[in-house]
Order: sequence, then structure tokens, then C-alpha cells
Amino acid sequence: MSLSLRELAPAVPADELQVAARQLAAYGWREVKARREAERTYIDKDLRQAVWFRDDPLQRCYLCGYRFSPDARDAFLRRKSGRLTPARLVDFTRPRGINHRHLRVELDHVIPVFEGGATDEDNLRLACGWCNLVKSSLWSLYDAKSWSAGVINHPSLGRITVPQPFWVMRIVATRARCEAPDGCPARLETDELFVAPLSKKGALTPTNLMVVCRKHDPWAGHRLVSPSLLSRR
Repeated sequence: MSLSLRELAPAVPADELQVAARQLAAYGWREVKARREAERTYIDKDLRQAVWFRDDPLQRCYLCGYRFSPDARDAFLRRKSGRLTPARLVDFTRPRGINHRHLRVELDHVIPVFEGGATDEDNLRLACGWCNLVKSSLWSLYDAKSWSAGVINHPSLGRITVPQPFWVMRIVATRARCEAPDGCPARLETDELFVAPLSKKGALTPTNLMVVCRKHDPWAGHRLVSPSLLSRR
């Protein structure tokens, strides 16, 4: 037997119940849409293989350039099952590897299904689980709720801003090349790219972020930290 909100909370004012009812309705509708989308976007083994081997031999995340591990490849192609092992150290600006999904190979719809995108080879790209999770259904940089995801006490850099994950993903994906002042040929198609500060004294906001490759990374010795450092912020 189902109960109404009024029966569940008889002492709550009517206006507050109305707000709760609207929030519950919105949540329920999001769940319905998500399940409908999941049903529409089933990707079979043949389509997975078609996208994977289309990009052979440079299978990388199209949003950050991350090169997939052999274990991630085998799991994606259904050659073996099991979870990927989370990373012992993660990039504090892009903490891929805190959980096993971050390291998986996933297929991302370039144009989301709810915007009319098709589930076919032309509209699918290989993405790491972290980028795909952060991208979700967001399009604009302004869809992110804030510029910062918080502040951490970095073991060598001191108190430092952790940039908003969506900003990191979007800036790397849209600029798609190393922005080292002396020039660099690194691109998403060939190298993993990272964000670094234009000014080390400034907060890690979008206006103070540049895209670099591993060779030109000013934080090469500081980027990786223990996942526990990020979970405590």
C-alpha cells in the first residue's frame, strides 16, 4: 500500500510538501529518461569491435588522450571479465583511477541520444571512464556548477585549488594540443594531455589553465598524489 506525502509527513507545512513533491517528480522523471536512454543505446559486441578496430592502433580516450591498458582493452572487447585495479596514485587535477570505472574503455555519444544522436559507429568515440563520467550530458563550460572542486593540502605544492572536473575535461578536449610556448607537436591523437597553471601563483580557474603534454608538464614531479588526499578535502 502506497502512502501520500501528507500521510508520511503530517506535520510538515503545505508549501514545503509542494517543494518536496516537485523535487521527487523531477528525480523520478530523470530516472525514467535515463532508463529509456539505456534501452535505446544498447551497444552490442560487433559495434564495440567496429569502433575499437576503427581507431587501431592509436586507441586513446578522444577527450584526454589517455592510452588504454591491455586489461581495459580485453574487458571492453569482452575477452575477459573482472574489475580493473584502482590506481595507487592519481593526478590531483584529473583523479582518474580512484575507482575501477575510471580506467575502463567506454563508448561516448559525441551527440547525446537525447539531443538526437545516433548509436552508430559515426557518433561513437572511445573514452576513458573518468572523462565519460565527467562529461555526462553536459555541453557548455557554463553547465558546470563552479570553477573549483575544492582545496587540498598538497604534500609539495601546499594549499592548492582542485579544478572542477568538467572544466579539466572540457579544456583539454577542446584545445586538443600541447600549448607549450616553444611549440609542441603533441595532440590528443598521439599523446595524453594535462592541465597546468599559466601562473603558479593563481588559482586553478579556467582563465589560468593551459594544456600540456607529459614532456612540457611543469608539475611532472607533483601531479600524482594518494587518492586518500582527495577524499579528505
